[in-house]
Amino acid sequence: ILAFPPLGVKLVVRNSAIGGIPSFPYGWCLPNFLGEDADAVSWDYGMNEGNGAAGLESYVRQALMMPKSPPMFILLDMKRPRLDLLQKYVNMGFLPDPVALGGRDAVNKKLLQLPETDKPPGLQKWDEWGAPKGSPGQSPWHPKKMEHELMGWMMAMHMIDAVEVALNVMEKDPNWREKVLQQNPSLGGELPAPVTDVATSGAASILHGAPSTDDSSKWHMNHVSCRTSFLPNMFGNFDSIIESGVTKDEEDMLQSRDDSLFNGGWVMDVGKVERETKVKVQKYGGLGYIDMKTALYGIPSSGTLKLWLPYELSATNPVQSSDDLLAGTYFNSVVFCEVNEKRGNKECNMLSDLAFEVGGAVVAKAGVTQIKGVASYLKKDICIRLDVPKDAKLSTKGNDFGLPVDIKVSRSDVSRENGACSISHVIWEHNVG
Repeated sequence: ILAFPPLGVKLVVRNSAIGGIPSFPYGWCLPNFLGEDADAVSWDYGMNEGNGAAGLESYVRQALMMPKSPPMFILLDMKRPRLDLLQKYVNMGFLPDPVALGGRDAVNKKLLQLPETDKPPGLQKWDEWGAPKGSPGQSPWHPKKMEHELMGWMMAMHMIDAVEVALNVMEKDPNWREKVLQQNPSLGGELPAPVTDVATSGAASILHGAPSTDDSSKWHMNHVSCRTSFLPNMFGNFDSIIESGVTKDEEDMLQSRDDSLFNGGWVMDVGKVERETKVKVQKYGGLGYIDMKTALYGIPSSGTLKLWLPYELSATNPVQSSDDLLAGTYFNSVVFCEVNEKRGNKECNMLSDLAFEVGGAVVAKAGVTQIKGVASYLKKDICIRLDVPKDAKLSTKGNDFGLPVDIKVSRSDVSRENGACSISHVIWEHNVG
């Protein structure tokens, strides 16, 4: 329907789902995972985030920074605090026509109690999985096949209604394009004051932005860049910022790594649970899962991991002089996130067991803070924020400027057996928008 005249819309669907993760760090990396040209952004992290709306609001604000802002926002959740949050952004004029979608929540429970042959066709076989019995993921809190179909049907009906309205407008007014653009202007990077409080998160500006100096009701967000080893991603792979300190290994990611690989370099690997889960999934033909939670893992003998974070605003805010290389002028903070797995009390603690140099300057322990709440998995916070030291300097690669970052494991008894240190996402906040 969308492809036919007069609409002529090419619909591209991308499978960007990654199982068992919180809103962040995914939310900082939306262009990486969805593509910079994404017209729709969805949120489906309710099973990991209780009933609160703080993670959702930060995620919405990141979505509003996407190139095609505001996106069509789809909330796969029916918790009241999150519905209220979405409604407030609609009322303030920042989210036109978002959708809140609940599968089983939309079903009259009495219909499910009817004999199978008396149920409406869309509710028959409601308790059956689409995958073979025993496949991974068949937990009672996961939607089964017909619930997925119901949500897809509801979404399709919503879109068909919108298409009918659009066709009606196009048929009646030959100048519809100009009028629609006037009615839906770009927000130009402007944000409202936040509704929820992330002051205790340890990373308020990179989550919510900051108020404008001349009007506290208008907020803006600095440009955020992301590199990630999680798959699938459209661009911005972790490899692009690695300078040295990684052991090259061509083995299949599902093959266990030998301990010797970790002596003299960090190693791209997956965790024990991730590997076991993917092996199980492969036994059933993959089941459509294309995600992989890979990360760089290191122990003390792995040595120093050297990264180079490019300054990505040269076109709009170029470095003024080769003599003015103070990194804090152009970089506000750097965030590191580990792979989301829980491995016991002796596992690496990012906050205390890693040592950092940023721009050639040692980052003091006081300059490293745990990001609380919004980047949390199984009650374990998985991201830390680094201040850029005052004496940190940019470096150059050809005509480009960037921030060198060195990382090593500082706690001597960190081991693979108990849980090596891991890094799966690197996010940096520029000092301008």
